Amino acid sequence: MAKRRVKSKDYEKLDDANLKKVIALLNDEKNPITKKEACRLLNITYNTSRLNRIIEEFNERVAYAKKRRKENRSKPFSDYEVKEIILDYIKGVSKSQIANSLYRPVSSIDNILERYNIPKRKSAKVNSYQHPELIPDEVLSETYEVGELAWSAKYNCVVEILGELHNHSFHGKVFKVWVFGKYNERAYQPWYELGKMTILKELGITQNDVLVHSNRQMEYSIG
Repeated sequence: MAKRRVKSKDYEKLDDANLKKVIALLNDEKNPITKKEACRLLNITYNTSRLNRIIEEFNERVAYAKKRRKENRSKPFSDYEVKEIILDYIKGVSKSQIANSLYRPVSSIDNILERYNIPKRKSAKVNSYQHPELIPDEVLSETYEVGELAWSAKYNCVVEILGELHNHSFHGKVFKVWVFGKYNERAYQPWYELGKMTILKELGITQNDVLVHSNRQMEYSIG
């Protein structure tokens, strides 16, 4: 019979970092804390049985993750994993979250994104709506088809091409796009602020996949 998972309450501090810290304090050889103090640090009601279950469950997760990472160390990524990495990333999931979900190092996630020319998201500190980062030359293009997915430097996310406008005297080709993610709006983008994402079509990633993933990502926070 499967064991019931410990349910946590919103006010309880049962994140992995805090659990790791509390377990280390409990196991300190010179001056270990009491279980009552451990409960206080975790912000849970004093209950040694529940505390033991929480610690046991955490240790099991750590051991399982360690085992999976070891198994995956030299294992190539499957097509499914590549598709999930790219979909998650273009919808705003952090690389560390993606790596943890697949039991892989962050460096491997970086390698996949680089291999398939996925433009890197920029932090708000270096990227702004008014002054977006330059699109890498290898994914720049002046030609897009209606319905094609592309990367927007201005919005720092994936967009769908809705149509091409006449050449602007200053900007050149300008495209009408639908911006996914937190914006969910129509916009106009000059060609040099868009990046080609040919790999999405090759992997069979469609607008519907992006929309479904967008809704799914709302279920957990983005780092």
